Amino acid sequence: KKEFLTSLLRITPVIQNVVTTVDFNIVLDLRKVALKAKNTEYNPKRFHALIIRSREPKTTAMIFKTGKMVVTGAKNLNDSKKAVNKFHKIVKQSGYQNTKINNFRIRNLVASCDFRCPLNLEAIAYSSRSKTMYETEIFPGLIYRPGSSGPCAILFSSGKVVLTGLKSMNDLKRLHNIITKLCIEHNTLGFESDK
Repeated sequence: KKEFLTSLLRITPVIQNVVTTVDFNIVLDLRKVALKAKNTEYNPKRFHALIIRSREPKTTAMIFKTGKMVVTGAKNLNDSKKAVNKFHKIVKQSGYQNTKINNFRIRNLVASCDFRCPLNLEAIAYSSRSKTMYETEIFPGLIYRPGSSGPCAILFSSGKVVLTGLKSMNDLKRLHNIITKLCIEHNTLGFESDK
């Protein structure tokens, strides 16, 4: 049991996606940017943003004519920052040399982890009724929300967990610790209790 708990406490979440936003504080001619850049999609009848893809780091930017940009797909914060700078450089090379990166913000972090053992979702749902939603007929995962809004965890009986709605690495650590503690407290990990 002690070895199992020790191994459980060593499990760390892996970031799957970082979504960040910036503002260039300038109105952009997206057609002009699309013509100067590679790996772009721009069809204003279908979607109002210019989409640019990058292979390294593997990310996607949605740039709006208002000068706002959303970057998705990064696996860590450094890659997201590199991607923002790369897309900013593309915008600058399209004739907007005076643009600056303003208001860099993390909008969402998505991470996952695997406890590598079955979770008793019914026990968690029962003990944390006010913080959970568990409707197996609708969705196989238990949604655990520690606050009234913001970050949440989606737990699956297989032991896999998705953490989402996070705005910082501190949010990630905090939510992961809550979920780990919840699983241990409610003896949902399949080991015999000493009580």
